[in-house]
Amino acid sequence: MYGQQIEYQKLTIEKESSELMAKLPNRIFINGRLVGIMQTKKVSIMIPEGKYSIMIQSPIPLLYATDEVEIEKGVENVVTFKNRERIWDILFTIDLVLWIAGFFFSLPEPWDLVYEISTNTFLVIWLIYEFCIRKKYYMIRQHKKMLRECN
Repeated sequence: MYGQQIEYQKLTIEKESSELMAKLPNRIFINGRLVGIMQTKKVSIMIPEGKYSIMIQSPIPLLYATDEVEIEKGVENVVTFKNRERIWDILFTIDLVLWIAGFFFSLPEPWDLVYEISTNTFLVIWLIYEFCIRKKYYMIRQHKKMLRECN
């Protein structure tokens, strides 16, 4: 037991994100244990070979995704994740800009009511959608590339 040495492999975790959205930190869990907070687009950790459960959690603890990955020797182990919310985020950003513009401009009589009803309906639908996908908030994929051995 004492003579056995554990060999660590590199695991790279990358966030695929658009430049339009804010870059918020994500928590990274491996087998249920917090290993760190990811504040950049890419992090690397050293980990022994084996199968692991990786959970990526948004700043809002209810929104996360979990996937099983296998860390192997002799390959480049890369896990990428991205937000499933691209279209919703764009619509939400547009709605937020219109809401802020509402402090400076007012719409004529029938249109202000139409805007209030549509924006509140949109918010309710978005909240229901977020609650339904809260455990699958991110799409997680694992990539493996063979490493070239230098002689």
